[in-house]
Amino acid sequence: MVKGLGRLGSALCVLILLSPLGMSETPTTDDSPQIIIDQNQGLFVDSSLNISGTYIDEEMPISLTWKIFNGLDLVNEGDLIDSLAETGGSHESSRNSWGYSLDLNFSSYTPCSCLLEIRATDVNNQIDVAQLILFSQGEEMIQLAPRIIFDSTPEKLTGTVMIHTIAMDEGGLTGAEWTVSNSSEIAMSCIQSWIESPESVQWYNMTSLISGSNPMWSFDTTAYDDGEYSLIIRAVSNDGLTSPCACLTVGIDNHAPTARIEGSTEVNESAGMIQFDGSGSSDQNWGREGLVFLWVLDGGPDGQIIESGDDYRTFEVDATQSGHYTLTLTVADSAGFSDTISHQFNISNQAPVAQLSVGGQHLEEGDSITLVDAPQWLIECGGSTDSENDKPGLICTWYIDGEPLMTGWERQMQKPDDLSSSHTLMLEVTDDDGATNTITVTFGVQGTPSDPMYNDELGGVGLWALMIIIAGILVSIFLVIILIRLYSNQSATIPKWKR
Repeated sequence: MVKGLGRLGSALCVLILLSPLGMSETPTTDDSPQIIIDQNQGLFVDSSLNISGTYIDEEMPISLTWKIFNGLDLVNEGDLIDSLAETGGSHESSRNSWGYSLDLNFSSYTPCSCLLEIRATDVNNQIDVAQLILFSQGEEMIQLAPRIIFDSTPEKLTGTVMIHTIAMDEGGLTGAEWTVSNSSEIAMSCIQSWIESPESVQWYNMTSLISGSNPMWSFDTTAYDDGEYSLIIRAVSNDGLTSPCACLTVGIDNHAPTARIEGSTEVNESAGMIQFDGSGSSDQNWGREGLVFLWVLDGGPDGQIIESGDDYRTFEVDATQSGHYTLTLTVADSAGFSDTISHQFNISNQAPVAQLSVGGQHLEEGDSITLVDAPQWLIECGGSTDSENDKPGLICTWYIDGEPLMTGWERQMQKPDDLSSSHTLMLEVTDDDGATNTITVTFGVQGTPSDPMYNDELGGVGLWALMIIIAGILVSIFLVIILIRLYSNQSATIPKWKR
């Protein structure tokens, strides 16, 4: 098995994209939607504000909503679908763009350490969220709490990851802290975007790589077991005020999945399909969900066949073509780890069984047949058998006295010119894999020396029987003559004795 993505993952990606083999159709790209907000983070609002931006995707979203949070409280929300207007521009190839606009009035909920959240859902239920930190003092001049948001953090983490945040107060950039927890209680509260600071966690300071930049930290996920965690951050201003906590549910995955193939190693050729099952493949903690399956079949007459996708847990092979095959399965998880396994199997060809008929009479290997005197006789091989897929393509070749004369399931055999001796008829049946089977019989014409029974009636044993009969007759005649002579001698005059 080969573990880790690296060069294997790169090679697989190139292979899938470039190779058309095994692909029934070209997959349609559907990227996640993207929301852009034109205003800068940490904007200070007097009373009202117009928010503008752009939505980018292949087509319009099925929903586009906005919410405003003041601290932990949801203070306002609405719908932006009706404000969308196509801009005519294009982003990232064929993607379209629509502009949106939103007028906000903060007079009813100032002072405000606020956050605007815009959420879009596309036709395939892919989601994008954009957030904007806003501050509004109103008539009251009080110190506002800072705000913090995540800046493009992936849902699945592996190895050492740089976690970027945006932390601000009304004076500009500020410090921040982070923590991570696998507490089920915190996980439940993390369903909400904003939570109060948990008491049972240890906080760690974030740093800025460049002075005046947003805080970040290097998160070594290898110190944690694979699983689901709550990633929590909070902003801390210089005077000690803290923001509501931003909470994000993330998965930690530092182990490759395990690929499994279940299927036969020896299969007889047939007209059906052979199914191989990869659903036994699994990730150590995450199961099969999210795994991508890549199947590669080598050894077939059509060349290499490739199929891939997150729903390709099984793979079917056409069983009509015999040969030695290698099926390779690579499973990759969303963290970029992969595992590969190969399975070798044979599809064995079934040789045909020849059946020969002459004049409707089935014959076996070595049989002899006497044919009535006629110009031609019907010969057939339609009773020959093979696997279901091979039988329609069987080739019957007919040999007379060892010479191939014709092919076909039914043919007329012409009477030989030479009838002085018997002849041989051989049928050779061949399937599409080159496997053959033969039957050879002897035939001749009735009443001619070619008849296989001719020598049995007039020669061979019959001749000896005739000679024995003749010899018997001669011996009988000789014995009769001897008896006659003996009888004649006994019938002569009987001598008389004198007294």
